Amino acid sequence: MSRVIVKGIPSYYDETKLRDHFAEKGVVTDVKLKRKNNGESRRFAFIGYKEIKDAEDAVKFFNGSFIDTSRITVELAKSFNDPNVPVSWKEKRKQRDELLAKTEERLAKMEEAANRRKNKKAKKLTTINDKIENDSSLKEFVEAMKPSNQSKSWANDEVVNTDGAPTNDKLEEALGLKNSTKSQLEKPPVVTYKGDESDDEYDDFAIKKDQNIDADEKMVPLSKENNEQMVTLADSGVENMDVDKSEGAGIQDENGGKDGTDNQDEEVDDLEWFKSKRKRIIDGEDNQVSDPQKKSVEIVQPAKDETGIEESDEADENVEVEEPKHELTLEEKHIDKILITGRLFLRNILYSSTEDDFTRLFSPFGPLKEVHIAVDTKTGKSKGFAYIQFENSKNAVKAYIQLDKQIFQGRLLHILPGETKKEHKLDEFELKNMPLKKQRLLKKKYEASKADFTWNSLYMNSDAVLDSVATQLGISKNELIDPHNSSSAVKQALAEAHVIGDVRSYFESKGVDLTKFSEKERDDRVILVKNFQYGTTKEEIGELFATYGELNRVLMPPAGTIAIVEFRDAPAARVAFNKLSFRRLGKSIIYLEKGPKNLFTKPADKSDSINIEETVKDVKVTTEDILERKGDDVKSDSEDDDDDINNFGPTTSIFVKNLNFSTTTSSLTDFFKVYPGFIVAVIKTKPDTKHPGRTLSMGFGFVEFKTKEQANAALRGLDGQILDGHKLQLKISNRVGSMGDNNSKTKNKKAKNGKIIVKNLPFEATRKDVFELFNSFGSLKSVRVPKKFDKSARGFAFVEFSTAKEASSAMDQLQGVHLLGRRLVLDFAEKESDDVEAEIEKMTRKTISQAKSRELAELREGNSGKRKLELEDEDEY
Repeated sequence: MSRVIVKGIPSYYDETKLRDHFAEKGVVTDVKLKRKNNGESRRFAFIGYKEIKDAEDAVKFFNGSFIDTSRITVELAKSFNDPNVPVSWKEKRKQRDELLAKTEERLAKMEEAANRRKNKKAKKLTTINDKIENDSSLKEFVEAMKPSNQSKSWANDEVVNTDGAPTNDKLEEALGLKNSTKSQLEKPPVVTYKGDESDDEYDDFAIKKDQNIDADEKMVPLSKENNEQMVTLADSGVENMDVDKSEGAGIQDENGGKDGTDNQDEEVDDLEWFKSKRKRIIDGEDNQVSDPQKKSVEIVQPAKDETGIEESDEADENVEVEEPKHELTLEEKHIDKILITGRLFLRNILYSSTEDDFTRLFSPFGPLKEVHIAVDTKTGKSKGFAYIQFENSKNAVKAYIQLDKQIFQGRLLHILPGETKKEHKLDEFELKNMPLKKQRLLKKKYEASKADFTWNSLYMNSDAVLDSVATQLGISKNELIDPHNSSSAVKQALAEAHVIGDVRSYFESKGVDLTKFSEKERDDRVILVKNFQYGTTKEEIGELFATYGELNRVLMPPAGTIAIVEFRDAPAARVAFNKLSFRRLGKSIIYLEKGPKNLFTKPADKSDSINIEETVKDVKVTTEDILERKGDDVKSDSEDDDDDINNFGPTTSIFVKNLNFSTTTSSLTDFFKVYPGFIVAVIKTKPDTKHPGRTLSMGFGFVEFKTKEQANAALRGLDGQILDGHKLQLKISNRVGSMGDNNSKTKNKKAKNGKIIVKNLPFEATRKDVFELFNSFGSLKSVRVPKKFDKSARGFAFVEFSTAKEASSAMDQLQGVHLLGRRLVLDFAEKESDDVEAEIEKMTRKTISQAKSRELAELREGNSGKRKLELEDEDEY
């Protein structure tokens, strides 16, 4: 950890004294002195160091030492996620209150659900009962379909019989059971059935009743006359009935069966037959015998196919208690949002932290898409927060879980889910309506910012190279390149080699490490500008890029074929790169490439800058002073303009941004000429392609003053003022002339021998072209261009110099040269062995390898030919 906790601090110590005291062991990034609500010190503090080693050294050095007369204790601080950190009493009380509140809420919801279920069930039963009571037909049907074990056989008295059939009351009167007591039932009654009567007619039967009918008493038939069968009450299903009780008992036979005895071999009367038929309907539904003591108050709802009623008690019984809905915690909400955006928002970061620091911190979790630190456009300093964009959102979640509230560079890193980056992209409909050329240009711009591969960092426009060489030689381009001469391609390659040599020398003199171009890591702040036409000045390049942010330096060699632009802030550089990629500048389209990291070995010089924000002196110019001096100064300036414009020293210009496109040069002049020292105001314009002959404002301009003090006074007075509805942004701009040649010696590569292999050679190139190209750099021993069996070039050549020094010089000068439109790739060839035996062994291995490859190829061809022959034989036969 790079953060320490200090205990036992004197009560009168503040943050400044603590910082000075602990800065002895490293760079202090944060000092947090804990205080009470009344501002009194609690006598402990947290000190943050940039490096972990500095914090460890501070613990060893300061622990147990004294501040004045107070002995302090210094230990490494722990993060919030450390399991060894004790929970404070305040946090414990908070957790207990939260748990109690959740429990009460859960119980309240469960009670509410139970009441709702109870009310629902009661309401449902009430609705069914009301429906049955109001519908006589339905009531009769339900009563008829009840199981016999849940109702009395005579409980059907109150049901209205629409068919005129005798009710249960009449049957009881006929049986003599109504208003009878248990003591009167001693013997089972006998029911006589007359077989010659109709089944649909019922008569009243006179039955002799015995008292005290025993449930286990056996039934004895009385007699048989005229084939009449005697049936006992036990046979009819009436047994052990207690007429004094209001609840009905189930009807059982003497064998304990649920139904009355139904012998198929014996004849039964109509009552028994009806009862048996009625009970069989329920037999398949419920075979259980009800308890005789159980009250028959529950109504068993029949199935849907029997009664047509869909509702059942099972639906009520299956009502579950609603569980309390799980509410997402703040941590879970953050994780869900990160899974959607894949972007992290970092707070409380060190103001001196760089994007590389966060790249190293977050790259172990997965590939990063973008690292962005918010900076102040005026000061160029960090605002204290940053954004991290991951390619995979799951990696962002891992980083959030592991790094949130961790100590980084002495500060507690606070991570929150970031909002989705706003990107102005065209949809497919808008793209389809654009011309094909515009679509390709937009595609190139989009791919340019993501391209990692660059085939030639020092690429130059071939036309600009020839113009540069022709200008240096004082001849025309036609004289330099003769179209009728066969060696024109060689001359162009030599001219390019000469220009590349000058460019290398210039860049090395400015502190550019050319070896970094071969590395893969790129710096967003450095941009290589290529493929612009010859004659483009350094100021034009600077003005083009300065509209997007502050520039540290702009380097352009005297040849004027390539430039390097370094921004102060990476965000501004990224915006400029995206906006200016493949943009037309003059007659050419510029190519942009991100420069490698650590390209510069020394800081920028003032001569390499285009726009430098000077320290403005505290010169306050009031409106009264301006009005007093307005008449005399403006008048004298206008009278002596022609005489004095060339007499004063170097002028100072103000760069004016955010101009209204309708603002003219005259209105800008009127706006600035009230200040003393005003010379001229210019608004940058560009040709209007839609209206030839007209120009369009570019939204910025320059105002020139005689001295720097006068320019500073105008800047202080007019910066932020409104002109034509736009708030102006002013900055000091210094114009510098072109740099002279600065010849420095390049470091030549060492070669073991003088033999060079030339790769990527055009197939049209001949041995003569290669010889003329390399002959300018030294004495050649041999030039060999291998050819195929048809005598065409194989795309590479070997050039051998007399000495290794000449080969190294040629390598330096011709690296990156183009011949017939193809970039030559040069490398030192392997040195031939002096040992004859080693050479023979090498050739033997090579021959064996070639023989094996040939045998394998013949085998493949033979197999394919064999298959063809077999097919031909089959066709013949």
